Amino acid sequence: MRTGMRFRQFVTHELWTMDLDRVPRAQRLALQLLRLVLAVAFEFRFRLLDARAAGLVYTTLLSLVPFLAVMFSALKAFGAHQQIEPLLNQLLEPLGPKGAEVTSQIIGFVDNLKVGVLGAVGVAGLFYTTYSLIDKIEQALNAIWRVRQGRTWVRKFTDYLSVVLVGPVLIFTAFGVLASVQSHALVDRVRDIQPFGTLFLWAAELIPFLLLCSAFTFIYKFVPYTQVAFQTALVGGVTAAVLWGIAGEAFAAFVAASGKYSAIYSGFAVLILFLLWLYAGWLIILAGAQVSFFVQHPAAYRAQFLWQQETPALRERLALEILTTLGRHHLRGDGPMRLTGLANELGLPPAVVEERVVELVDQGLLARMKEPEGIGLVKPPELIPINEVLNLVRNGQGMIPGSPQKPGEPIDDLIRRRDSAVAQSLDGITLRSLIVAQEESTDRLGPADHV
Repeated sequence: MRTGMRFRQFVTHELWTMDLDRVPRAQRLALQLLRLVLAVAFEFRFRLLDARAAGLVYTTLLSLVPFLAVMFSALKAFGAHQQIEPLLNQLLEPLGPKGAEVTSQIIGFVDNLKVGVLGAVGVAGLFYTTYSLIDKIEQALNAIWRVRQGRTWVRKFTDYLSVVLVGPVLIFTAFGVLASVQSHALVDRVRDIQPFGTLFLWAAELIPFLLLCSAFTFIYKFVPYTQVAFQTALVGGVTAAVLWGIAGEAFAAFVAASGKYSAIYSGFAVLILFLLWLYAGWLIILAGAQVSFFVQHPAAYRAQFLWQQETPALRERLALEILTTLGRHHLRGDGPMRLTGLANELGLPPAVVEERVVELVDQGLLARMKEPEGIGLVKPPELIPINEVLNLVRNGQGMIPGSPQKPGEPIDDLIRRRDSAVAQSLDGITLRSLIVAQEESTDRLGPADHV
């Protein structure tokens, strides 16, 4: 019991507050990896990414055949449509023999879909169903990257069209070129020469993994409506590809040992297995995207557990950090700050800072400036009492939410006494005096000790 409590204390508090610069390098890397893994797990729990994965499974079921039909039409113009079935077989390989059955059913649906018979309205519906699938994927990735506003309709139309029409052509062309190279007579001769034959065998095993990494990296780089660095997208892509391989082996073993499910569910067994694999696939894709986000914003996963708790103390601290940073710029005469500059100075992701900035703007403490563009204080720092800031951050308008206060009620009296004591202790302290105290503390401790 005590060991479990000690482990929980370590995972929920000590891991996130310890100074990793004071531990050996190997231990520091291990702790950073543990922070990253736990932060991704917390994100699935608190932001309900597993529910988003379930929603994507539903959208995929509705959109899969129309999506493949549109892609099939584009590939047919380039003579690459024969590659769809082998790719589907590879993606559904963890289903075992039932994967080939699902593939043949999907290809049969696509073949039976006669675009010429649908008419203008039917074709428009076909494209809209395809569009909805990519739109749901973008929404899920934007939520991970804390993007509050997605693409405009014009950008969606052009970007999605390129993904549906141009992307598959490039991918399947690469598959075709690879197959042609592997079947070339010169390659067959080189294979007989050692060590080139062994190298070719290794390359044949490695190339599918590299193509999978490339596909995931492309998704993480271009689908979210924000600036994603290629290196971070690549880390997420490699992570997702590794998880895909591990999950594929595990799922194949599960399918091989699930003969009793076929007896229970009969003809529905293949559908249930297909849904489970779709769900696992979307979980992996969202996990890779989450890794990309935390790799690009390393300060994010250090405070991830605190953010997910959304404690009043955290909201108050972050609000004061934002206000003091903007106040220092105001006192130096630097003017408003852009959101990215503010986030960089705080060491936090822009999306997290933006959430708090929006609240402070609504509460009348900050304003968005147009000339010059940026975020600034509504009033000078010496006119902003700290007690007023804390009241607004804690209660919105400085009032206690809930039932109306009753004179003489012990609970209401207790809360009033607490608020009165806090107000008295903070009386006369303004944002300016807090900034001055911070600067004096920094000068006294020195930069290294302050950090």
